[in-house]
Amino acid sequence: MPTKYKFTFATGSLLLSETIKVAEVFLKTDDWDETKRIVLEKNLLQKKMNSSLRKIYLEVQRRLQHFSNKEITFLVKANLEEQRQLLFLGLCRRYGFIRDFVVFVLREKVLSMKNVLRDADYYSFTEDVSLSHPEYEKLSERSKRNVRQALFQILRDVGFISSDSAMKIAPIFVSSRLQKLIASNNPGELRYFLYTDQQIKEVVEQYG
Repeated sequence: MPTKYKFTFATGSLLLSETIKVAEVFLKTDDWDETKRIVLEKNLLQKKMNSSLRKIYLEVQRRLQHFSNKEITFLVKANLEEQRQLLFLGLCRRYGFIRDFVVFVLREKVLSMKNVLRDADYYSFTEDVSLSHPEYEKLSERSKRNVRQALFQILRDVGFISSDSAMKIAPIFVSSRLQKLIASNNPGELRYFLYTDQQIKEVVEQYG
């Protein structure tokens, strides 16, 4: 049985500023319960409704818990592009739907020298998903639209596809220090940045 897909990423895209704020508190406390207390009491995420504050905090915490303390420290000190890319890595770790779409659709198109992402690519992917992941088929049509919209916005925010309607697939530059961080943990995760097997091998030889 494949691992069930989760779809709560549709609540807030990358959540970059919120994640950085939570990460900064966690690095000071090294305790998730204390981090949650501080963030909620001080409304560090600046949400008007307490329910929204709790919902967004929980989503951010779940994503950050897929990082090591070393990676969270890197995240806080990184530049904006590195932060976006590392948050995307966290999304791929938590959300199989995003990871599989990037690896089996986006990366395969790049390997095939195709530089445009089409709506048909997405719907073909979700048709296959429906066969092995009944949890996707149980989503309402509105939720499915939200999932698609959130996924494509994430891909735009990170820079994988152009911001216009053409949806051209763009190359991603991953800094040497982020490459090194990924290679030291799991070089295969460079696939999430559309690296070819040869490129991954070269990164491992250099930093692994």
